[in-house]
Amino acid sequence: MTHDNRKRSRVPMDIEAVLAWGNLHKHPVRILNMSLKGVLCEPEPELGRVDRCTLTVSLSRTIGFHVEARVVRNDATGLALDFESMDEEAFLHLRNLVRYHSDDPDAIDRELVRPAFEVSRKE
Repeated sequence: MTHDNRKRSRVPMDIEAVLAWGNLHKHPVRILNMSLKGVLCEPEPELGRVDRCTLTVSLSRTIGFHVEARVVRNDATGLALDFESMDEEAFLHLRNLVRYHSDDPDAIDRELVRPAFEVSRKE
């Protein structure tokens, strides 16, 4: 049995996004589930051995958001991305999207009280 260390709830989705890496590469991907900290997409063999990428999610013809991400895994089970940075507007769109697809939207907000990563304290 595996232990799940996730600090953010994943919610199922079936939406398209665009993955960009390098200076010239862009490719559509299908999002399978998403959290405030990352996303799982269908496997993406064209990505190859890329470490970092940008995920763009379009919510309408004029509204969307970009998230900088680290590739955690890209194999037959899926492409897993860990979100590393985004601006405030992107976070608000991400939060609303995850809340919209969640069975318990208030639980998503409660998760924001706890850090999604270890906080190191300087002494």
